[in-house]
Amino acid sequence: MYNFTLIKLTVFLIIGILIGFYTELKLGIVLAVAIATFTLFLITFVLSLKKFQQNSLFGVITYFLFLSLGVITAQLHIPENNPKHFSNVLSETENNLTPIITGTILEEIKPDLYHTKYILQISRLNSLPVDGKILLLIGKDSAQTNFKIGQNLLIASEITSFPNNLNPYQFDYKNYMRTLGVTHQIQLKKEHIGLLPSNSTTLRSYAGKLRNKIIHSLKQQDFKKDELAVIQSLLLGQRQDLSKELQQSYASAGIIHILAVSGLHVGIILWLLSWLLKFLDRFKYGRFLKTLILLLCLWGFALLAGLSPSVVRAVSMFSFVAIGLQMNRRTSILNTLFASLFILLLLNPYYLFQVGFQLSYLAVFSIVILQPSLAKLYSPKNKVSGSIWKLITVSLAAQIGVLPLSLYYFHQFPGLFLLSNIVVLPFMGLILGLGILLIALNLIDFTPSFLPQFYGELISLLNAFVLKIGGFDLFVIQNISFSIALCIGLYLGYLLFIPLLKKINFEAISLALFGILIFQGILITETYTNKKNDLIIFHGSRRTDIAVLSSKNLKLYTSNSEVTPTYFKNYELEKGETAKVLPIGNILRYSGKNILVVDSLGVYFIPDLEPDILVLTNSPKINLERVLAEIKPDIIIADGSNYKTYINRWKNTLAHKKIPFHITGEKGAFNINHQYEY
Repeated sequence: MYNFTLIKLTVFLIIGILIGFYTELKLGIVLAVAIATFTLFLITFVLSLKKFQQNSLFGVITYFLFLSLGVITAQLHIPENNPKHFSNVLSETENNLTPIITGTILEEIKPDLYHTKYILQISRLNSLPVDGKILLLIGKDSAQTNFKIGQNLLIASEITSFPNNLNPYQFDYKNYMRTLGVTHQIQLKKEHIGLLPSNSTTLRSYAGKLRNKIIHSLKQQDFKKDELAVIQSLLLGQRQDLSKELQQSYASAGIIHILAVSGLHVGIILWLLSWLLKFLDRFKYGRFLKTLILLLCLWGFALLAGLSPSVVRAVSMFSFVAIGLQMNRRTSILNTLFASLFILLLLNPYYLFQVGFQLSYLAVFSIVILQPSLAKLYSPKNKVSGSIWKLITVSLAAQIGVLPLSLYYFHQFPGLFLLSNIVVLPFMGLILGLGILLIALNLIDFTPSFLPQFYGELISLLNAFVLKIGGFDLFVIQNISFSIALCIGLYLGYLLFIPLLKKINFEAISLALFGILIFQGILITETYTNKKNDLIIFHGSRRTDIAVLSSKNLKLYTSNSEVTPTYFKNYELEKGETAKVLPIGNILRYSGKNILVVDSLGVYFIPDLEPDILVLTNSPKINLERVLAEIKPDIIIADGSNYKTYINRWKNTLAHKKIPFHITGEKGAFNINHQYEY
């Protein structure tokens, strides 16, 4: 049977984590409340034992206790609450001297166009011992010597915070890095870093060295560029060498998940090993031995993949699944999944906000809960059709489970996902098994010549199929506007549909219909609120973009109509409208307000025009004192197309005047509805 108590306690832990992160609570008060709750828990527990039954008060206090546990767990992981975190020490020791940082490379992450990126664990700041992680950005124009996991570094550099988003609906990189436990960054050239000797070898550094050795050995084989990139991604989680075209093809085909070492890979390896070790079930202690071997093999694979956080997380989850499988009950799998979720969130509550973590658990939960009901819809007559049908139901269940999150994060739906999964997933066991065998043989320098050639051809066939399927643009639904409220509403609808899968009766039908009404209500509400009038002056580098939204349409007035910036595409997506792109003029009118745009020509006097808003673009050579003497705007805005020297001069001019000055490079995009009262 399902252990609903464990499920409920995990839910209350999650609620507590959310409260802990999203409310400003004093840690001391939270601890005092938790201690008081724990005391009440013990009292009610003892009273329940004496009466040989649990009362409702005991249940309420227990749930509140685990909610408090979630709040404390979140609070203890907030860097500002850690007195030894380098950010707190840095604020105490600020002076004119450049900080001296000692740290260890924890992980290499995906680079951007200009930097290679590493996560650095700081151990000392100047002469003080500290904790904390920092993002190390190294310019690609510097020396091309890669750092290794576990390498100790000595750095003299300024530590800076991540910049805030300057445009609405932009990807929040600052928040993303915080979910990884990283709060600050350092930008420098590799020549400005000193290498320190490593006194000890940690398990992670050993795993990093092993992964580098594997990559080097794979590069010695005669693989094509795309073959090697996919092999490294499939087996080691290294996606740095994947081309954008290939990644997009995998995303369009609906199988981008196979390019990241995650729950899918670990689950397939677990299934393959369980099948190979099935003979042990016949022996007295066979199940125990089988479970032990499964756990050793799973963590061995994690070691091969470099013990990256995503791999460790997936292996931890499926370690619990492996234990649940040996209990030979489907309900045990669900219970052990919740047990793993509970423990992982206690260890690192930031996992809750990581996309890979969310998708992995939701996919597995959905398979465990939905797949049996889907499988009952059709009874195949032979083993081949039975296997195909099982694969279809597993793919459908997983896709249903991750659909709301996929729409929210990626805003697209691959229509051919089912075909792609039916073709590719049956061969994933072979692909992963041969890949691990190839790695093992490479490490002992005993690789038969035919194996790399055969494996390369197999990966080429996979890539060719994906490129073909991904090329059917007609079946890829893109630019789907889907908010977090719709995502939550759809998951709530899922929960209310579950009773209908178990038994069709009036109560179950009513709950399902109620779930539909909730989702429709959110959809109608958002459609109405998103259509309200809006005007935004974006912050763009060396360009001017002004969006005007009315109940009828969306228009983008721009200085560069050839390239639509990403921040405006995000705005279009959020509003669910396609913009009409127009060249920007000198005069705009919005909601009874006159907006004067002064560009490089410096024309600001227009007869009979009394501008309410003055927008300065492309560094106009004007005397702002004279401009203000002739026109009297309510507010002045300088966007990202202006030189910083001009902006600083205007700022000095306006320092003693009462006219608000909005600089998009400092305050972000200007939204007339949010920042301008009229």
